[in-house]
Amino acid sequence: MSAPDTNIERQKKRHKPAIWGLWGGLFLAVIVIAIFVWLMSGDEVAAAVQALHLVV
Repeated sequence: MSAPDTNIERQKKRHKPAIWGLWGGLFLAVIVIAIFVWLMSGDEVAAAVQALHLVV
């Protein structure tokens, strides 16, 4: 059963802020993951882990 009065242009206008919010959240998540990977890829982290004998 479909909606009796579907106005696609009005629906696009009403959903635009939510779509931008989803894209913004996705962008922020990618940035946070990239920073985390960049911080964890340093040699000092690997040296500290090896010093603690946590690497098998």
